[in-house]
Amino acid sequence: MRTSIRFKISGLLVVLVFLLMGGTGFAIIRLVRNSFLEEIKLRGIILARNVAYSAEDPLLDRDHLELATLTHNALKHTGSAYAYILDEEGISAVSPTILLKINPQEDSIAMVKSLWQKKISSTISIPPGKEYEAQLVTLPDWIREIYREASTSLALTQTEPPWTKIYEVAAPVMVGGEKKIGEFHVGIDLTRLQETSRRIQMVVGGITVIGVLVGILSAFGLGTLLIRPLRALVKGVAEIARGNFDYRIRKSTNDEIGDLTSAFNVMAKDLKDKVLIEDAFKRYVSHQVAEEILKDPDVFAKSLKGTKKRITAFFGDIRGFTPISEQLPPEEVVAFLNFYLTEMTTIIFANEGTIDKFMGDCIMAVFGAPVEHDDDVYKAVKSGVEIQRRIEEMNAERIAEGQQDIHVGIGINYGEAVVGNIGSTQRLEYTVIGDSVNTAARLQTVAKGGEIVVSDSVYREVKDHFDFIPMEPVKVKGKTRSLKVWKIALPICTAESLSSSERSPQNLDPEVFKIPPFQPS
Repeated sequence: MRTSIRFKISGLLVVLVFLLMGGTGFAIIRLVRNSFLEEIKLRGIILARNVAYSAEDPLLDRDHLELATLTHNALKHTGSAYAYILDEEGISAVSPTILLKINPQEDSIAMVKSLWQKKISSTISIPPGKEYEAQLVTLPDWIREIYREASTSLALTQTEPPWTKIYEVAAPVMVGGEKKIGEFHVGIDLTRLQETSRRIQMVVGGITVIGVLVGILSAFGLGTLLIRPLRALVKGVAEIARGNFDYRIRKSTNDEIGDLTSAFNVMAKDLKDKVLIEDAFKRYVSHQVAEEILKDPDVFAKSLKGTKKRITAFFGDIRGFTPISEQLPPEEVVAFLNFYLTEMTTIIFANEGTIDKFMGDCIMAVFGAPVEHDDDVYKAVKSGVEIQRRIEEMNAERIAEGQQDIHVGIGINYGEAVVGNIGSTQRLEYTVIGDSVNTAARLQTVAKGGEIVVSDSVYREVKDHFDFIPMEPVKVKGKTRSLKVWKIALPICTAESLSSSERSPQNLDPEVFKIPPFQPS
């Protein structure tokens, strides 16, 4: 179902306004409630401590009249609902007093004589050493009973206490500030707090409704302003979809919509340029090459015709794979090669290399074309080390599953090569050719399973980043002098170095494959 942007914007603004106003209202209500509660608590503490201080001598002297006067006066304070004094054994030292509701405008203070000198279970207790205790409490049952008795004796219509929530404060009656001889308790009615909270909720709710209505009206107005240029953009997109890359939209505003219009016009121009060469790139084997070229066609257009540049050529081949493949069904051979080549490709791509081609179980990669980096040689060698590490992990898994392990020989060379578009009119291949590439392929044949053999040019570039072992010079076809070659000094298990029983998963130590970060010379 299609929904207009006006309704989407309206709905979003309504939700935002609702959340904002609701959150603000909730915060205000909590703030006011907590403020009132603190005020009630403070007033109750002051009242309780004053009465407890005044009750010291009357409680010692058993002056019931004075104690009754203190509890009676305590109920004259706004919000006080009941009060009582206990001696040190928890017995009522004087008749508890309770506030009776005669009518909505008149209250009466009643003393419950039936509880005089009776054991009273206090709602809260004062921890030793504390000067007071204050808690939100549920109205005690004995308070409800004495309220019913007192209201019935006075023939009042309201026989149930009008208090829904009580904040009770208790203070100890001390002799000389050291010995506790009793307690004074007073209950504070929180009805006023609840009424205030309800009034605030009504005010906030009204403001929220007004804000939502204003938001809806504003959203429709904003939606109208946005829809007009957006419709022009929709028409432009439809034209581009039909292949009309010459279509342009007139910029009518100098804001984000105007920027979007300008961006659309630039996109149309770029698409026109890129679509013209997109068909050519469909013939490329390496998709990442096409992606790089399509990012900026002008930069790479000349290189497609052929150019010389220094690149790092990388060859990797599975040693003795032919005998292994002859022992396996064709589908298993294909599945294994796909898995192996995918793992190797992932590592090379992660190091910004380009896959040139696959030749059976051999992989050829290039570092430095089509995009050059300062550390291309380092990344090529790093890819080789990571591939050997991955092969070791795969072998540990294969041996554990009772399968034969595999070994890969890798050759790397750094030098000048021709880079460009090579092939026929029906099929083109972005590749590299030249003596440096052939040398890398020759080094790969020299490398044993598990070895990385590099040329002297590679060694000079990254000798500070890896440990190398010199090898016997290699004679290469077409060259009069033998090549000086090196291999990476890693304790990588080769087919000749360890038996399968020794190459158990626990012998695979990832520490030996640690690669130092690239540090420019």
